[in-house]
Amino acid sequence: MLGVFATLVVLGASRPAQVAAQVPAPVAKPSAPLQVQETNEAGVIAEFVECKRKEGVLTVRIRLRNTGNAGADFYLISSRNYDSFYVTAEDKKYLVLRDEEKTPLAPAANAGGDVGVSIAKGGSWLWWAKYPAPPAGVKKINYVWPLGAPFEDIPIADQ
Repeated sequence: MLGVFATLVVLGASRPAQVAAQVPAPVAKPSAPLQVQETNEAGVIAEFVECKRKEGVLTVRIRLRNTGNAGADFYLISSRNYDSFYVTAEDKKYLVLRDEEKTPLAPAANAGGDVGVSIAKGGSWLWWAKYPAPPAGVKKINYVWPLGAPFEDIPIADQ
């Protein structure tokens, strides 16, 4: 019986260290958007929050924020229309990258080919996509998408 008690004491002593190791690090406060604009969805604004070039890939992130008086529900992608979301730079068009299985490197579509967005009043939803990066000499891009007017002159952050 003493052996069982000693084992419990040893296990109990190591438990706080395990719990402390599992505490998540504080979440960094989001940085200011690069650009903000209205969308075609009532009460929803778009905040362009990231345009990062790393190892030949350009990552784009746009936060959709519901500033309206009710929830917002809409389809961002319909019938797998990922090619409606593209980057332009120096008269060249860059489409969403796809993996070996031709799956877009962006939020996954459902079986019907749609990406539905549901944003509670005051909430947000993050669109992201990966593109081939423009050459290193290109410092700004334009982003064309069906949810609103194009974002223009978005600076690229190199990493």
